[in-house]
Amino acid sequence: MNSKEKFNRELPEAAYIGLFHREKLSELLHQNSWISASDKIVLVEKPGEGNMNFVVRVKTSSTSIIIKQSRPWVEKYPQISAPADRIAVEAEFYNALSRDNFFGQYCPKMIGFDKKNYLLALEDLGEGSDCTYLYQKKSKLEDNDLIHLVRFISHLHNSSISAPNKFPENADLKKLNHTHIFYYPFEKDNGFDLDTMQPGLQEVSIPYKTNSLLKEKVKHLGEVYLQTHNTLIHGDYYPGSWLKAKSGIKVIDPEFAHFGKAEFDIGVMMAHLKMAQVGRGLLKKALELYQRPQGFDNQLFLGFCGVEIMRRIIGLAQLPLDLSLDEKTDLLDFATQLITTKKDFILS
Repeated sequence: MNSKEKFNRELPEAAYIGLFHREKLSELLHQNSWISASDKIVLVEKPGEGNMNFVVRVKTSSTSIIIKQSRPWVEKYPQISAPADRIAVEAEFYNALSRDNFFGQYCPKMIGFDKKNYLLALEDLGEGSDCTYLYQKKSKLEDNDLIHLVRFISHLHNSSISAPNKFPENADLKKLNHTHIFYYPFEKDNGFDLDTMQPGLQEVSIPYKTNSLLKEKVKHLGEVYLQTHNTLIHGDYYPGSWLKAKSGIKVIDPEFAHFGKAEFDIGVMMAHLKMAQVGRGLLKKALELYQRPQGFDNQLFLGFCGVEIMRRIIGLAQLPLDLSLDEKTDLLDFATQLITTKKDFILS
């Protein structure tokens, strides 16, 4: 049974929407009072390429909103099953952030949540693009954008807007993420031929997949990741979750949010800045600006950073990295040292 058949079998009452299901979408918007009774849909379009969820921009005669629906598969990889109720985590994240006016400048306002149909309605932040353009060598990360990205994650990690016992555990999605971050990339025979991404990458990956010390360290990091901790984290803080809008930098797609380790979020962020080759100056500035919460573990940060680099190069969740095979090998060596020897991040 494929994931889409599973959706129809296990969730028969959920209203499945698609890009061309305008009539059903209109019915759901009116049922939830997300648009007025007299409002009519004039356009439905994709605002960008979604990874986890189905996302559309709905323009009506009077407004424009973003509608997201989670299904029991990963939207970008339909062959991978995923917990359909992950959209409830995203809804609770936005709900928690609404208690602190600071976050209003960075995140879309939540218009409503339809639990039965796994639907989330959000403020439309307007035309924009995610920040995956940063992976191209001629791109540039603006200083002001970096400042806002660090300011957001610092404030989140030091906030008290929610508590572990009041926020969804998100255990199923964490387990899925754990498999693709800490396990799958380090298995020699995982069924994914890296040469389809870049010739020669499969052979390059073998020494890391057979490094027993590295795999032992990665396993421990994965165990830490799966545990519940005391900090609300975004859970997927990378350029695909950063929106460059006309009104400034925004943060979206928090479906992986949970109470975990701040070191994971900032480790992921710094890993992607490193892969985007933003330069030592900006890397140093980011770490200087970041406000570490009490008990921050620098060694844990280095480990999470290293794992994120490795899984993005030799795992399934590939990025549009503008890097040669030699450059990727250098990054894999760098990441290995971060994990196993705790090499200094900036001086590396």
